[in-house]
Amino acid sequence: MKTLKSALILSTFGILMTGPALADIKGLNAACGGLPAGPSVTKGDTADEGAMRAYGAGMRDYTARLMTYLTCLDNHPASAAEMASASYRRDVISHRQQVVDQLERTVTRFNIELREFKARQAQVAGIP
Repeated sequence: MKTLKSALILSTFGILMTGPALADIKGLNAACGGLPAGPSVTKGDTADEGAMRAYGAGMRDYTARLMTYLTCLDNHPASAAEMASASYRRDVISHRQQVVDQLERTVTRFNIELREFKARQAQVAGIP
């Protein structure tokens, strides 16, 4: 009987320790409206001005939605048990950093395509 009680206490302790340790990133995504998808890439070396303007508008919309998502992640209430768990905090911080990295990659790609578009436009304008 004593062994059974000890096993029960240890299993309960294990559940309490691992439950909040697994950050519910899917739950955070759902609570924050889901991770927004970036706009499809428009190749600057072949795009016309209208396509590049649409790409720029898509980037502005994407960055606004992603900043709203990040604000939600930062302000999302967590229980005391979740905040007490180093693993939970690490998972949430890691997810947030992945989102920021995704934003940086997407913006960098847009800037590359925009520079290619502008370089092509400058070549066209320079032809007599």
